[in-house]
Amino acid sequence: MKKGWFGVLAAIFVITMVIVELASPFAQAADTYTVSITKPGEKVTKANFKGYEFHEKCETATGKTIKLRFYSDKPLKEDKAYRLMIQDNEMVIQTKELSDVKLVSSK
Repeated sequence: MKKGWFGVLAAIFVITMVIVELASPFAQAADTYTVSITKPGEKVTKANFKGYEFHEKCETATGKTIKLRFYSDKPLKEDKAYRLMIQDNEMVIQTKELSDVKLVSSK
């Protein structure tokens, strides 16, 4: 009898976790920016992260220019333009190098 209740509770827990994950999509916790890298990132080594920290002017999807601090696990090339998806925790989760060099930081 106890094993049956344990199985039912485990199934309810799994179903609840699936519903919670589907109710909070990953993309809502990230924003897309266009940035032109003007200087190399500073190397950063923390407990769970090895990568680069950048301080750059970025353009939002609405065209507003803002200064952001963000972290990337890969080096971003200087004098190149990128479209970045940055999470709320300032981590870059997606990078696309743009062939049309749009100097966002010169605006």
